[in-house]
This record gives sequence, structure tokens and C-alpha cells, in this order.
Amino acid sequence: MVSIIKNQLLKHLSRFTKNLSAEKINLSTFKGEGELSDLELNEIVLTELLELPTWLRLTNAWCNRVSFRIQWTQLKKVPIVLSLDEVKIIVETCEELRTNTPSAAAAPVPGKYSFIHKIIDGITINVNKVIVIFKSPAFTANIEISRILVDSKNPRWKKAELPMTRLKEPEKGQILIFKELEWQTVRIEAKSTVDKNLTPLKLLTNQARCRIVIKKRLSDCFVMGSRITIILDDLLWVLTDSQLKAALHFLDSLSGLVEKATEVTRKAKAARKLEELPEYRAQLAQQARVKDRESEISKIFAMCDVVETSYHFLSHKIVLHLSDDCGPGRSTHPNLKDGGALQICLEKFQVDYYPYHLAKLDRKHWPKYTEADIPIVLWQDQALNSFKTKFLDLLDKNITHHAPLSRANKGAKMENDVTSPGAENRRMSNAHQANVKSFAVNQFAKLMTTCVIMRIEDFTIYRVTTSKRKLMLKEFISAQTKRKDFKGDREHMQLPEDAKIIHAEFSYFYYPDDTPFPLPPPKFYVQVNPIQIYFDVDSCLWFNSFVLNLHQSLLDSKQDMPNSDLTYIDVKIEAILPRVVFESSKEYHAQRDRPKSLTFQVTRATITNVRSLEQSSRADLAKCVDSFHMGSLFFGSDFPSRPNDFNIVTQKFLDHIAAKDNIRDTPTELDANNMNNFLCQISRELLWTEAKDVWCISLDPVWGDFHGARASTKPIPFLDAVPITVWVHMNMDPNSTIKKEENRNADIHALAHISNLVSVQLNHYQYLFLLRLAEDAGELASFLSMDANRIMKVDNNGSLIFGALIPQLEATFVMPSQYPGKESSGGDVESFVPDSSSIGDDILIGGSTATVWQHSTFSMSHSIQSVGDGSRKILPNGSRNAMPEMSSSCSMNFVPQTVENKAVAKMNNQTFSNIPNNFNAGLFSMKKGFNSLMTSIDSALKTNVDDISDSISIQSDASSESEKYVIISKDSNERENFLDSMFNVMDFEANTKRSVETANEALEDDCTVTSSSNHSLTSSCRRKDIVSITTFKLNKVEFLQQSVGYSSSIKLQVCNIVNDDCNSIPWDEFQAKIKSKFSSRSRAWSENPSTSCTTTRVKLRMDHDLVLPSSKSLMEMDFSDKDNLKKIFRNFVDMQVSDLDMTMSMSSVIGLADLAEDEIIPIPLPMEINLINIQLHLNEDRPPVNITSPGPIPLDLKLSKLFICRGDDGVFQIYPNKETSVSNSFSSLSVQENDSLNQQVSKQLKLDNDELRRRLLAFERVSEENRLLRKSKEETDVLRSCLTSSQEEVSRLLDEKRNLLDEIKNLQDRLLSDKSRQWSSKR
Repeated sequence: MVSIIKNQLLKHLSRFTKNLSAEKINLSTFKGEGELSDLELNEIVLTELLELPTWLRLTNAWCNRVSFRIQWTQLKKVPIVLSLDEVKIIVETCEELRTNTPSAAAAPVPGKYSFIHKIIDGITINVNKVIVIFKSPAFTANIEISRILVDSKNPRWKKAELPMTRLKEPEKGQILIFKELEWQTVRIEAKSTVDKNLTPLKLLTNQARCRIVIKKRLSDCFVMGSRITIILDDLLWVLTDSQLKAALHFLDSLSGLVEKATEVTRKAKAARKLEELPEYRAQLAQQARVKDRESEISKIFAMCDVVETSYHFLSHKIVLHLSDDCGPGRSTHPNLKDGGALQICLEKFQVDYYPYHLAKLDRKHWPKYTEADIPIVLWQDQALNSFKTKFLDLLDKNITHHAPLSRANKGAKMENDVTSPGAENRRMSNAHQANVKSFAVNQFAKLMTTCVIMRIEDFTIYRVTTSKRKLMLKEFISAQTKRKDFKGDREHMQLPEDAKIIHAEFSYFYYPDDTPFPLPPPKFYVQVNPIQIYFDVDSCLWFNSFVLNLHQSLLDSKQDMPNSDLTYIDVKIEAILPRVVFESSKEYHAQRDRPKSLTFQVTRATITNVRSLEQSSRADLAKCVDSFHMGSLFFGSDFPSRPNDFNIVTQKFLDHIAAKDNIRDTPTELDANNMNNFLCQISRELLWTEAKDVWCISLDPVWGDFHGARASTKPIPFLDAVPITVWVHMNMDPNSTIKKEENRNADIHALAHISNLVSVQLNHYQYLFLLRLAEDAGELASFLSMDANRIMKVDNNGSLIFGALIPQLEATFVMPSQYPGKESSGGDVESFVPDSSSIGDDILIGGSTATVWQHSTFSMSHSIQSVGDGSRKILPNGSRNAMPEMSSSCSMNFVPQTVENKAVAKMNNQTFSNIPNNFNAGLFSMKKGFNSLMTSIDSALKTNVDDISDSISIQSDASSESEKYVIISKDSNERENFLDSMFNVMDFEANTKRSVETANEALEDDCTVTSSSNHSLTSSCRRKDIVSITTFKLNKVEFLQQSVGYSSSIKLQVCNIVNDDCNSIPWDEFQAKIKSKFSSRSRAWSENPSTSCTTTRVKLRMDHDLVLPSSKSLMEMDFSDKDNLKKIFRNFVDMQVSDLDMTMSMSSVIGLADLAEDEIIPIPLPMEINLINIQLHLNEDRPPVNITSPGPIPLDLKLSKLFICRGDDGVFQIYPNKETSVSNSFSSLSVQENDSLNQQVSKQLKLDNDELRRRLLAFERVSEENRLLRKSKEETDVLRSCLTSSQEEVSRLLDEKRNLLDEIKNLQDRLLSDKSRQWSSKR
């Protein structure tokens, strides 16, 4: 009996092993136990059986011991247990892709799914340790996996008996098998075989599991699809830049083989799946899934069904510690010269891969994926429809249409048709054309996509830590989620639990056959929910150096980078409520009005290179360029421009507007009369014509607030909400279509289009904050350029030009009142608010005037409206505005809907404040829990003084075309529960439940807020101090900044300046009225003809140039002291003011002088100011000093010409005009000035002489060292030659010794033989 079973085992296992014999099999038949030892597997059969990629080859596989246990009486319920002790596998890459032709030994035995298949599919496997040795020409890797368990689970991934681990659908003839692979640790170590200097890469992971759902066909056991999910526990990985370089080199060495193999195998598998797998029949299956099932098993099967093959990776938490090694890759900043480290924390990091998705089908069956939440679904559908329409229209151009009907005699017509010589040709032509069009439609039906999705629920990038900066970890870039005791924007916005902070998708299109049929371009989409970025100089510099060092390492390894690596791709990035925070580096406890931070926030930010009707069309670019044509600064050659300046509006922008910058020409017609000619004309990139190197950045809108001033618990406005659109094209793309224009093009051109009023307000302490921030920004820019030039090994890092035209800018300066006892309320503030022609009607709310985004209150029942006929609707605040219908574009806009939710029922009679009119723009993913949005924002404005990052300020603008909100509630369904269970682990369910309970409590707390909590000025936080206000209204402000290397220039022109002032008003009343006026004015502003002009009043140019000492280079400078950085740059301001008439009060002039005073003694700024035809009317509004004063007397100043200049010494010189100053600059030099100049020259020459002497001594010392080294080298050569000769002599003696020993041995053998013969003779 035992021998028979052994023979059967040998018969079946001999296909997979090499050295298996009966002696290696220990078997106990009745116990159901057996053991095999020292097994060497057949690597060829195993390679085909495992279906390894064609770029991999299995060279050796060995197992020391295999044991199995079979319970004969319970085979249906208890699985066979297979235990392996140690498995060693050697895998290597193939230089050429191997042919994937399965051998007869590896071919599965066909047959119907039967009892034996159930037993095999239910086997449980235990492996103690698996060692995989990976060999490639570039590196070798050792992978060690311990404690592996492969077990069967039920659909909810719990332990169960074997019948519960399968789902069978007799009607479809399909079965689902649920398996779970679990391992304890994985240890990976990779070493380079090419570059020994690369640090070995090491990775150690904790417990993980892999869940697999296999779908088979019952008729022939064919595997129709599978879903594989790898779930990884917490991962901590410490990486240096050298290790990261090694990892990138390893991946780069495999990329070519993997790409080749993927291209070959993907088409073959896709073609097979189109015929066999559910992707091809999904259209019919969708209708069947909707219908009611006859049995409960059918319903459960539909919930767990694997519609298409997919691969998933999920890690609950990944912590990366990045550090830089010593070397040239570090930044030259003094704080980073000893290196630094950066920590990245990712939570719920998930990657999904769908290789065989039919493009025309939906994604409802994708796990943890909701089509309604992801705008890319609509964007991609629209792009596909547009692509098909464009190709079919191109095909229809050459298709012969039917002749128009006529009333001719029918019989005569039929006779003509029969006898006409061209009738048969026309019929044949029409038949060919119909075949070609049918072929095109069929090809579109086969279009498939490979989709990669990355989702991150929460993440934090901490600021860099150095040896001198070992403080508590602070955030650098993070999601605005709950941190300890305060909420973030994610909680304030009540985002649903399944909403991810980052959602990225990449879709690539292909056909399953080799026909070169046109393809849509690949698409890359990123959606970012609220995140905040902190400005930190050290972190920015460290991150820049780290990334550039890696990039340069890749460039050094690949000398020839083909241009095709930069693919043709559609990119769209959308961010909702991103926030950038600029914090003060020091604390100023004695300054109550000194802010701690400046925050810029955007309701919706979009970056795209696709031209669409949503704020990124060619018409929008044309509108921007037309506005620039209205400015003389951008096209004129007069001051402040110079002949060598760049052109801001290039021919590239003009060609892009007219669609003349296409990368290839679209054929005007296709030959549809012959299939062969048609196939020769088409290609995969046939319709990839539009240029993708022009980017549109939309900020809709952006605003800024100061936070942290102890004098106010609320955010203090700095920049009122304004929409900004920036158009950028870069000359650094090798595939770019930019034409050279006499070297007047920069590497990067940017145009900012601003169509609304820009209003800012500033006081003295905020001005100081901006000055210190400008110093930090200048320091950052300088070190970024130096690090980039040094690491990338270039002389300079290119050029950039940025231009903007602001139609009207209002700058309001807030100063202490000169006489606080004289308050004015209401009337005086109107004097500095713009004229009434530019102000819309105030919005009445509860009988008072209030701003829409700061004090508007309304009921929830009024805010939720259903979409009707798209006509004009009443806004929540009572005003009328045109409400367009919902756009068909894929932007994240919301459609108002009715809501059935308990939280809404509680809040129907409550009022809410601070709802932005344009807040809905870009909130497509916030579908659930949004009903408490208004109250949450209201409570969020209760700023905590101790933690400024908790406060938010949400403003909006009428720039967006939509004013709609949505509140959507979503009911869970059973299918999602089944699919989600595949991604959940029991260890994490408790934490999830606790987070849900916390969210519910927060929702209840937020729902209790009533309308009395709106932030009106009647609250207890009012400020009673009296301030003075001066507002400057600047019309048609033209701004241009250009930089080349380390030098830069700023050019500014202002068409007209009008000022208003108010000498005394309470601070809180000013804030209330100025915000109300700003808000309404920003929505209904239009240029006032009385203040418009065609001439320019103010022209300014500021040059920032690098001035190095003659004896040192920039890299040799010591920047441990920040003042040294300021000394190597020279700034010069040239300003011209003409035809300006202004009226100001003396208190405002004095207040402005005090406001502009710096807290430190600055370096003198050289300047030249040319005043022409200036009239100033100064009203004396200060109280008289003497009791005999007759009263205030105004002062009138008229300056026909005046020239003011200032040198590096800080001395101001005043001349009647500029010509006089030039002529006197040489003649007015006195003897003392000549002597001082000679002394300076002599001093400089002495310093240069000392430097040369020092270098000469250093050169002599180096020469002496070189002489000693040469002498030592000669002696070393002599000793080496003696050593060589000695070694040769020793070798000769050893050879002689060996010969002598051989001779002695021969003699001894001969002697022994002689003695043996003598002994035999004696006998």
C-alpha cells in the first residue's frame, strides 16, 4: 500500500523535481502524514508554473524538508496542511526576454472543477523561512521571509471551514476562492555590483498579509481573474541619500526590461481577457447585476465578484527618516553644513493597480472607489468622447455622402443607375468606407486602460532637524487634520471618513492587438484636500539639495537621456483650501500688534496643461495677453526698460492662442477607400498634436491674513480675496515647441492675469514682519541658486521673467492717531473708501450692512436649493445674482440638493455665518457630512491665541461662475462592506471605531452652535484704540520681475495715484466698514473714467546684482554671518515721478514716515529719484503748539524738476535736474575726495598684494610638499623593484626546492623497489 502511494507521488511530483526518489519519501498512510527531504525543484517547469515575468528566470530552487498532514475522514472540512522548513530560490534577470511557451510538464490537466480541485485549492501551507537571491547585472539582492502561512478564509476574511471559503455561482458557472498569505518579517538587502561606493540598501518590515480572491470557471478550471491585496503594518525606514541613490539605480537598471516585458505580456493578456474575462462582457453583466437575484448566494457572489483583475497595496503607517551623507550634495547654508534629517509620516497609504480595464466601462466595482467623488472620471469620459468625435470627424471628411434627392423620373433614374459606368465603383467605394468606419468603431470598443491609483488618508512632513536645531518636531507640510486638542480644516469642513487627503491617478491607454490605431494621451490627475505648508528656510534648502543630488546622480549614470522620456501627458492637479503659512523666526513680547504669522489661503487651486473651458482655455489666455498689450511696460523700450531685457509676451503665447504651436500636423484627410492605405496613414500618436508645455495655474480666489497679534484674537486681513490666473511656459522641455527670438526669451515665462480689484492693508508692525520675511526669502533664493549651480555643475541656473498687470490696487496704511481724543465714526471713513461709482449696493442682512463673507447670516433652509431652470436666483444673503446651470466640465463643483439627515433637522432653524460665496468651487469630493459646514467654519473662527495654526479665514470672490452648495448623504451598501473588509485588519478596527465616535461627538457639539455665535463686532473682543487711515488707490499697476543667474531686476509702472485719509476712527469700526466696502467693491468694481489716464505717473526700476571681491569666488565666501550675504549683492533703485498732483494731511505724512521706519539700521540703498511737475497740497490737521496760533495753514509745493540721488555711503544729494547732477559729478570732486579715493585704491591694492603674497607662500609650501612626495615616490619605486626581484628569486628557489624534493622522492621510490626485489630474490 505504501509503495503504491509512493509510486503515485513519484509519478506526479517527478515533473516538478529533479532528484526525487522513493528513499526520500517517508509516509504513514493511516495517520495521513508524510515527509520529503532534500528536494531540488525543476526550475524550468517551476518558472512556467508560477508564470514569472518574462524578464525573470528561475535558476535554482531547493527545499530541505517538506511534511504534510491529511485528515482522511474530514477532507471536505479540514484542509491538507503542507509544511516546509527552509526554501532557497535563486532568480536572475534575462538579457533578452524569454519566450513564454509552457511545456507539457507544466501544463495543467484540463477538466471540470471537481472534488480534487477543491482539496488542492484549500491546502494550507506553512513555511518557516524562504530565502530569495536576486541577481542582475547591476546589483544582487537577498530577500529573507520568515513564518509564512497560506490559509483559506471566508468572504469576510475570518477563519472558517473549507466549504465556507468558496462561493459558487452555478448559473454563471463560476467560483470564488479566498486565500490569505501572512508572513512575520521580511528582510531585504541589496548591493551594487557595478559601483562599489554605493551604500547597501536594507529594509526590514514587520508583520504583513496578502489577501487573494481567485475567480475560476467551473467548466475547465480556467482562472478568469483575481484580486490581490497586500496589507502592511507600520513601517519604519531610515534612508540616507546614498542608499536612496542605490535604490534609484537598482530600479533604473530594471526599468528597461520591465517596460519591454510589460508591453509584450499586457497585450497578450488583454486580448485573452477581452475574449474570456468579465471585462469584455461587463456591459451585459452590468444589467444582470442590477436585477434581483433568485438566491442569497447569488447576491453574496455579486458583492464579492472579481469583475476584473486588480492589485492593491495598503500600509497603515509609513515613517521615513531621510538624512544626507557628507559630500558635495549638502547645502552651503551655515545651518546645514553638518547635514540634516527629514521625517515623513504617511497614514493609510494605498496603491491600486488595474492593468486590464475596458475604457468605456464604469468603475463601480472597484473597491473603496466612488466615481461621484473623483472628478477624473468625468474628465476622462469627456476626453474620450472628444477624442472619438475628433477622429470620426476626420474620417468623415473623406467619406462620400449620398447625393441629394431629386424629383426626376424614377424609371429613368433606375436605368441610369444600372447603366452608369461609375455606379458600381461608387457602391464599392461606399462599402469600403463603411468597412473602415466599422473597423474604427470596433477598435474604440476594444480600447483598454492601465490605471494606477495612489491614496493617502493623512500625511505629515516635518521640518528638517540639524545638530544645532534639535528641537521638538514641527510640521513643514501636513494635512489640515485634527492635531491633539484643536481641529484642522478637515474637521471644520466635515469631510467624510473615506475622503483622502491626496488622491492621484495615472491612466494609460492601449489596444490589445498590434494595430497602430490612434490612442488618447495618458492622463495624470491629483486631488489634494486641505493641506498647509509652513515656510522654513532650512527645510526648503535641505529638500532642494537632497532632490538635486539624487537627480544629478541619475544624470551621471545615464549620460544620454532621450527626449522621449518626457512623455506626452495630460496633467491636472486640483487643491482644495491649501494654506501657506509664513511664521516669524523670533518672538516680540513687547509688541502687541506684531503678528506671529502670515497665512495665504486659496479656495481652489488648479494646475493643468490641458486647454478646457474651465478657466484654462485659449480664449482665457488671449484675454490675458490682450490685457498685457494695454501696458506700455511690457512692450515699450523707454525707461524703466533696457535693450537687453526679456520680452514677457513671447511668440509662443501668441502661437498657442492660435493653435500654431502643435508638435505635429494633423492629416487633413484619411483614405477610407482602402483598408491598407488607411492603416498606413494612422499611428498611435496621430491625434497627439496639441502642445503640452503651456501651463495654467488658477487661484480662485486667494487671500491673506495676519495671525498671532496679542492685540487682536481674530485674524487681521492683509490681502482681500482676489482671483489670480498665471500662464507659464518653460524652455527646459526638450519636446517644447518654443521658437528662439533673438535670445530675448527666458527659460521660464509667467503671465499673471488679475481682473479684480486688489486691496491690502498694513500697519507698522506688519510692515516689519514683511521686511524680515523678505530677508528670509532673499536668503532662500540666493542659497537655492548657489546650491543648484554647485550640485548640477553649471555656471548659472537659468533665467525667469514674471509679469502682472493689476487694474486697480488699493493700499491702506493703518497708523496710530495723532489725537485719539477726536473720534470720528462713519462719516470720515467714507472719505478713504473709493468713490460710489465703483461700489455695489450694500447687502442688507437683518437691517444692517455687512460683508458677504464676514457677517452674512442665513438659514440652512435658504442655502439649500434645488437646481431649476438655471435662471437668476436669490442668494442666501438676499441679493440677486445670475446663477448659471451646472457646468458639464469635470471641475469639483457642487450641485445643490436636498438633504435627509438628522443633523440637518436639528439645524433647520439655526443661522450660520462666514459662508463664502465662492466656497463651492472645487469641493466635489466633500459629499458626506457637509451639512454642518457652516457651523464648523463659524466655530473655527474662534481663534486660539496659543495656537495660531488652528485659525482659519475663509473668504470668497465673485470671480467664480458658480454660487451653489451641496450637501450629500450617502448610505452604506452591502457590496462596499464586503469589499472594504478585504482592506481592514482586526487590529485596527478599534481605532477606527474610536475615531468615528469622536467625529460624531464633534458633530453634535458643532450642531449646538446658534446664530448668536456669529463674529460680529458686538462681541467681547472689540478693540477701542483709535487709528489713522491713509489709502492710496493705484490705477493700472504694471509689474515685471526678471532674473538671470544671481542678478535680478524689478520694473514697476503706475498710471495714476489717488489718496484718501481719515485721521481718527476706532479700529474695530474701521475693520467692519473697510471689509464691507472691500467685499462689495471686489465684486462690482469697474474702472472709473475720472481716475483713468493714458500717461504713466510713476516708473521704477530696481536692480539686484552680484558684486564679488576680485580675489574670491562665490563658493569661497564665508556665509556663517548673514551680513556677508548682504554685502556681496548691490541694490540700486531708479525712480521717475511725473505729473502727479496729491493732497495729504500732515498727520498722514508723519504717520507714514513713522510706519516706514525699520527696527534695525539697514544698509544704505543707492538710488536716483527724478521728480518732474509734482504738486503737493499738505493740510495741517495737527493741533497747534502755541496758543497764539492763528489756525491751520495749508502748505502747497510745486516742483517743476528735482533730482535726488544717494550713493553707497548713504548721503543724499539734491540737484535741480538730472543733467546738472551728471555734469557736477566730475567737477565737484574736491582735493580731499580725491585723496580719500586714492587712499581707498591704495588700501585695496595693499589688500590684493597681501593676498597674492599669501598665495605665493601657500604655493611654495605646496611645492615643497610635492618635492618630498616625489622623492618618497622614487624611493618607493626602488623598494618595489627590489621587492619584485626578491620575490622572483624566492620563486626560483622554491622551484629548485620543489625539483629537489621530487628527485629525492624518485630516489626513495627506486631504493624501495630495489629492496623489495632483493627480498623477493632471497625468498
